[in-house]
Amino acid sequence: MVENEINKQEISLRFSQLHWHDSKLLDLCVLKQDGEKKYDIQLTLNLIMVYRQGGGVETSKKRVVFKECRGIEADLDLLGVLICGGAIGSATCYSDAVDFKRRRTNKAGQFDFPESYNPLEKCLAFFIEMINPGGQIIVFARDFELLDLP
Repeated sequence: MVENEINKQEISLRFSQLHWHDSKLLDLCVLKQDGEKKYDIQLTLNLIMVYRQGGGVETSKKRVVFKECRGIEADLDLLGVLICGGAIGSATCYSDAVDFKRRRTNKAGQFDFPESYNPLEKCLAFFIEMINPGGQIIVFARDFELLDLP
């Protein structure tokens, strides 16, 4: 297996191990990295950390930072997000971002961007669905990290 494929599998596994369902989206930020041709996407969440016996959960305020983003697609009904308390329905990481994008849209072949800079082939597709009718967020990025917040 190629090293990049192993790394993508490790990233995908880390992402899928988080308790996304019923965690709460608090905010979404697109941040340009000073002096670099890079954007990061940040989500602030009340992330479920532990499910308690007999119901109930333990949450913690966390920031998910998607690194070296190639793109973001967001279709959010903000009223739906508010009414559903920001609840996330599910989240999945796809290691083949090119195939994911090709299956969802025909936009990939419409532009002639220089692929040498941040090729989609080196990215993963992070697909986050909000509780219906909240919508969805798709981030094409090379990695993500989970940060603790005070």
